[in-house]
Amino acid sequence: MIYIFSFLIPVIFILIFEPYILGIAESFHIYDRPNSRKIHTRLIPLWGGVGIWLSVWAALAVVYIFSGAVRKLAFENLSAIKGIFLGSAIILVTGMADDKRGVTPTVKLLAQLVAVLVVLIYGVQISGIKIPFLHYVKLTRFTSIIITAFWLLAFTNIINLIDGIDGLASGISGIAALTFSIVVLIESNFGLLQDGKFFAIFSLLIAGACFGFLYFNFPPAGVFLGDSGSLLLGFFLGIVAIQGMLKLTATIALIIPVIVVALPVIDVFFAIIRRKKAQVPIMKPDSDHIHHRLLKSGWTPREIDLLLYNLTLLLAIAAIIITVFSLK
Repeated sequence: MIYIFSFLIPVIFILIFEPYILGIAESFHIYDRPNSRKIHTRLIPLWGGVGIWLSVWAALAVVYIFSGAVRKLAFENLSAIKGIFLGSAIILVTGMADDKRGVTPTVKLLAQLVAVLVVLIYGVQISGIKIPFLHYVKLTRFTSIIITAFWLLAFTNIINLIDGIDGLASGISGIAALTFSIVVLIESNFGLLQDGKFFAIFSLLIAGACFGFLYFNFPPAGVFLGDSGSLLLGFFLGIVAIQGMLKLTATIALIIPVIVVALPVIDVFFAIIRRKKAQVPIMKPDSDHIHHRLLKSGWTPREIDLLLYNLTLLLAIAAIIITVFSLK
């Protein structure tokens, strides 16, 4: 029952918080303005990620208060929770600043590195990797820091780079978070993860906030995630993958998270190659992502969302099936 509540409570909170966030964004003139790359033709408020951040932490506080089991799990993971709270706040504020007036890619990357350093200090890290066909490799402290930083930066920016049409990033992130939760619960029930159940709950909080946000964000959107939301969701997903899957000594620990977010990973991979060939900065926006190509082919934003949601869902089901059969 606690898992159902963990999903539903952030849905309620986002429905309460987001209209107020939308009003604040409008009062400060925080808008995504139309240009040649964008499909909307009117000013759309940003800072949608603020509502997601508030909803996740408020929902966690509620389940903590009303569930003794969650209190016990939270106490066991208290250091990691502190780090995630502080790190996600840094990511959120960085995204809000970028939404308001824009920050350079260098400043944005430095802020993300600070957030990564914070979670590392509080014990969130990849301590080892099971490489396919090889043994489990225990990482040195230095190597652990480098790989953890790379993993979190990759997840954070992958979601940011696919946030190109209404509802796409929030929907895919919601499916990914729900899948991560199911996978972590399966692993926990096999006795493979001591900390797993807390991060299954945390992942459900993220999923609930994402799906609730779609009420405001599904085409035609009334509010956008902005960098405050897309960076935040990627950061959250990267954290859950580390704490809920990469603690395993099985090969699937590395494979499962990548399978679930394979669509944005592939899209970003080709974007990097495309921009390298064009000799432009990797972070420079363009109009050749998967969703842009579909738009040019005559698909509507709703049709694109539903297509990519379904493809992500198929990948999610595959990831769950692989998990079940690999642990038998």
